[in-house]
Amino acid sequence: MTRSIILAAGLAAFALPANAADLRIAVGCPPVDACADWVFAEDVRTRLAELGMAAEVVAGAALGRDPDVVDQMSQGLLEMALTNFVMVRQFEPMVLGFMTPYMFDDQAHMFRAIDEGSVVGRINESLEPEGLRLATLTGLGGPVGLFTSRGPVETIADLAPMRLRAIDRSQVALFEAWGTQGVVIDMAEFATSVQSGVVDGYFNPPIVPLMFQHTDMLKYYTEIAAGHGVRSALMSLDWYEGLSDAARGMVDDALAHATERNRAWTLAAEAGEVGALEARGVTVTRLPDDVLAEFRDRARGAWDELMPPEYIADFEALADATRE
Repeated sequence: MTRSIILAAGLAAFALPANAADLRIAVGCPPVDACADWVFAEDVRTRLAELGMAAEVVAGAALGRDPDVVDQMSQGLLEMALTNFVMVRQFEPMVLGFMTPYMFDDQAHMFRAIDEGSVVGRINESLEPEGLRLATLTGLGGPVGLFTSRGPVETIADLAPMRLRAIDRSQVALFEAWGTQGVVIDMAEFATSVQSGVVDGYFNPPIVPLMFQHTDMLKYYTEIAAGHGVRSALMSLDWYEGLSDAARGMVDDALAHATERNRAWTLAAEAGEVGALEARGVTVTRLPDDVLAEFRDRARGAWDELMPPEYIADFEALADATRE
């Protein structure tokens, strides 16, 4: 059955009532101020309301996990969602360049690369046959570091006996470059996996354990500034292209407004999140330059495993062009 037939059948089965919101935005995290996805979605909703379009934010993964909501968008049954980058990566692995550790100098540098480069447009060429459109890539907190339950990571050798939760195979390759093991686990299963000893921690921005209340389990955080986390704001292409010019202009305006606010929100979150970890009893380890250099050199040595090798030169050129 073709996607267009599935779409027609799905829209008939799931048609919204006349008084329903004009669009729904699915968010996997809870509706809390520490969740960048929820804040972004609320900014879109609020701006659309100002412009005369009704939107509803559906938080807490109420519409399903990321693969489920992506499938719904592909069929035109859901209008918009915030998902992890793996959902984009399965169709266009070029997106991995933004997650590759030490590609960009800092958060602001990465945002310039996203906003000024051509990568989002190139990704959308790959997403079009899937019925999807990438609106933007959003930030979710400060530099990515290591959270563990077993003890502090003060040298790279301290990671050897540990297992870290990985979001996908590329993170497993990164952990192997650092001499430890990775286990691909859905975030919904992480708490149980730590409690049962399947994993000992994860690799995330500091905002993540604050958002999901993981600081009771993960009592050690090591700053290694190994890149910056990003999320993807995805839309149903059929829905977006089916809008009137006026309605599409409203959506574009709201997305631009929310993206600008996300950039400021992310930088503000970065300034305060480590202090918030310490306030919750998390021990923060700051490494000397020589230890940081080992993390950085090993990660860079694995770049051709962390992203498609044919895109490395493109991303290095993009990083150079947007560096201040």
